[in-house]
Amino acid sequence: MINVGYLPYLNAAPFYWENEIWNVELVPSVPSEFGKLAVEGQVDAGIMSLQDLFLQGTEFEPLGMYGICAQNKAQSVLLFSHKAITELDDNTIQITTETSTSVKLLELILRHKYNLQTKIEQGNKKEVAWLLIGDNALREKKKNLTPYVYDLGEEWIKWQNLPFVFARWVVRRSLKTHEKQRLLNCVDDSFKKSMANLQQVAASRASTSVLHTDEICTYLSNFNYVIGAEEEAGLFRFKDLLETI
Repeated sequence: MINVGYLPYLNAAPFYWENEIWNVELVPSVPSEFGKLAVEGQVDAGIMSLQDLFLQGTEFEPLGMYGICAQNKAQSVLLFSHKAITELDDNTIQITTETSTSVKLLELILRHKYNLQTKIEQGNKKEVAWLLIGDNALREKKKNLTPYVYDLGEEWIKWQNLPFVFARWVVRRSLKTHEKQRLLNCVDDSFKKSMANLQQVAASRASTSVLHTDEICTYLSNFNYVIGAEEEAGLFRFKDLLETI
């Protein structure tokens, strides 16, 4: 049976509607875990962090044009800080262990947009500044305990004037063509049904989210899930900038 990564974050919900009929093995995994499972050959498809896709491009290829893209804000890729970002020079920033792409984006923004020299390390001390992604970022934002919260998608878009692609649906190149097509059909059908029934999707996730049903609808509506020409341009701009760090 084909193993498909299941990204448990709220922003990926539109891709997994009625997944019980896909006839695949769903493997729950956050971005950093999915990258490791992909290297180990334990998953055949899923939403892969852009950073991992750059590293594993020989083994995986895009599955259609689907991904998770920030068109104005990332909303759940957030830097929480007790200091203004311009005052973080020579400070240590804690990052979640779940991230692959967001930590690289943070490093680029700090170094090249703000010309800061900061130390970045994994941990959850939450002393000066810390990066969270996904549902954990949404929960932290709801607490409203820090004076400064920076949305990395918004920071990128204001800096580069391009959307930011955080992750992309991919499939293992070695899978048979008909298997790839079947998976694409499943993802495509799920996405289209979800977007046509967004209120229902939101209601199904409200009991496990810090957001209410209407807030979830707004949250999901603000993502772009189809990678077009501008998203591709942002993707390649990010890839080029990664060579500078």
